[in-house]
Amino acid sequence: MSERDLRAGTDTETTLRTRPRAGLRTSAQPREAVRKGVRLAELLCPLAAAADAAAMLPPDTAQRTALIAVGLGRVLNFPADSQADLLHAGLVRHLGCSATSHEETRLMGDDFELRDAMNPVDRGSPLELLKGASRGFAKQLPPMRRARVVASFMARAPIVMPRIFSARCEVSARLARRLGLSDAAVRALDEAYERYDGKGMPRRRRGEAQSPLSGVLAVAEWVAMFLPLPGGETLALDALARRAGGQFDPAVVGALVGAREEILAPARRDAPLTALLDAEPDPHRAMGDPREVAQVLADFADIKSTFTLGHSRRVATLARDAARAQGLAAAAVDAVELAGWLHDLGRVSVSNAIWDKPGPLDAGEWDKVRAHAHFTDRVLAAAAPFAAVGWLATADHERMDGRGYPRGAAPSGAARILAAADLVAALSEPRPHRPAHAADRVAAIAVEEAASGRLDRAAVNAVLEAAGGTTLRAELPRGLTEREVDVLRLLARGHVDKEIATSLGISHRTVHHHNQSIFAKLEVKTRGAAALAAMECGVI
Repeated sequence: MSERDLRAGTDTETTLRTRPRAGLRTSAQPREAVRKGVRLAELLCPLAAAADAAAMLPPDTAQRTALIAVGLGRVLNFPADSQADLLHAGLVRHLGCSATSHEETRLMGDDFELRDAMNPVDRGSPLELLKGASRGFAKQLPPMRRARVVASFMARAPIVMPRIFSARCEVSARLARRLGLSDAAVRALDEAYERYDGKGMPRRRRGEAQSPLSGVLAVAEWVAMFLPLPGGETLALDALARRAGGQFDPAVVGALVGAREEILAPARRDAPLTALLDAEPDPHRAMGDPREVAQVLADFADIKSTFTLGHSRRVATLARDAARAQGLAAAAVDAVELAGWLHDLGRVSVSNAIWDKPGPLDAGEWDKVRAHAHFTDRVLAAAAPFAAVGWLATADHERMDGRGYPRGAAPSGAARILAAADLVAALSEPRPHRPAHAADRVAAIAVEEAASGRLDRAAVNAVLEAAGGTTLRAELPRGLTEREVDVLRLLARGHVDKEIATSLGISHRTVHHHNQSIFAKLEVKTRGAAALAAMECGVI
């Protein structure tokens, strides 16, 4: 077991930085807390907050986008159902952004640095792109090396960026359908990076060829992004005036200017959630079972890194089966499964430059890694069904000796099972600093952790028993062949065709043919969507 595994708290944590929270709950919450028929808008708020962080947008940008978009829709005389679509699409406008973190890190070395530099830039202007890259890229490097980084980006961006935005849109649309969003909302998400003048990506749709919702959401997000900043509202409106007819629909810009106070007043609040829920048109759309949203949250988090694909699903299954084996009440079993889906949502708040780093992490990087659990707790608080298990979802890195995080408190009840399940699942998966451990080695490490007093012995035994009972799917999904599944697993993990060919001992041309067949059978067009489909099908 590597030092990085030890320090990350995957197995144990050696440094305490937080104290136990007062009033910590130590028993599983009843299933009644996971209410059925909860408002969809409420359930989307944790996803919105996570997507804001993943896209490097200011906190509450998605909520403000949704609020402003509804106000614009009202002024533009959109019907109530279209206003609801604006609200829902505004909340999850960047639903696909985590799917391209791997490609963006490969392009720039840091997906967050790339996004932070490019968010306020007019991407239809090469000069603006160059200015944004020069200001924001590789700040820690000497001038000449920075210049080479910027030059490399400018040379590669015209080829790479359309593929990145295509993958974002495809994954976003796929997840949105799982959330039950309307066809109109899904189309708006598919056009999230298009522009009024046709210079957007990936399809370069112009003006009337776009959904009416798309132009509204583009203007709304632009203002929402600047609104919390000192003088930001004026800056945003000035840019809208300059870019009307180019980046933005001039009719939408005119509507905003003409009803500025009416549209923007609710979004100026420090905490816009109440105003957002009040703004949703009747009838409020509901989700039959919040757990379906939790599964989307799990996949959204796991697809951020090629090393964590399917991790949250695996943890949820192991924890659920172990809880049943230990005889926990049905409500506790449900709670630990839900917490398993939600436990790693905070990963999206940390750059892939850290998650995918093959070498040791420095002290500052470790602090960011540990902080992801606090982020999980914070964003889950936005929706009552998820807030009810937030304490449990963030207990996966706690240890029996009190030397875990984020609270530094020994877990109890179902939390002990979740901690053991996360350990066993993580050790059986590849990480940038090591390959996946074999089953016997996973078991040996887990038993050692229990013997040393870091994990609960009974929980470890139950999880190992659950892991040993896992069987392979009897039939391959979607008509895939065994070889296609081998290729898909490597493709989803971010390997390029040459690497797949070398790994499987087949030709590059054969890999290309397999990719074509896989994409056709899964009905996808990008690596990110193929990775998501692989998780949905249980291949990963």
